[in-house]
Amino acid sequence: MKRQKRAPAEPVANEDRGEHQLALAGRSYLLRPSHQALKAVERQTGKTALELVRLGNTGKLSMEDLGVVASELIRAGADPKDGFTRNVNAERLEELIFEEGLPTVTSKLTLCLLDAATGGRTAAGELKAAQANPKELAGAA
Repeated sequence: MKRQKRAPAEPVANEDRGEHQLALAGRSYLLRPSHQALKAVERQTGKTALELVRLGNTGKLSMEDLGVVASELIRAGADPKDGFTRNVNAERLEELIFEEGLPTVTSKLTLCLLDAATGGRTAAGELKAAQANPKELAGAA
């Protein structure tokens, strides 16, 4: 009997940790807004992260931009052993985004970009710990 290869296990975003997830064609992808991923997005789109957030908020991100953003954030969030996900194709993702629905995907990608652009992430794309309020620590009201 021949064994069939199984697709890699899908990552599950932990919302309590501020992780983002994108579902396309019945598969979930973990999005990681790392410094390297955002640099790659800016290089490929010719737009800054803040420009992309602004365009996303107004529904003006192009299909090509959506594909680039999704592919870079998905690659950054992929398990190092998951060669399939680490090699996602931006053009194919554009098609999947179209099928999933532009408003849904645009809002998820924009939120992920905004999270990184506003200083909520480390360079590796990990959620930063919330800073304690010094007044609260000292017991001041």
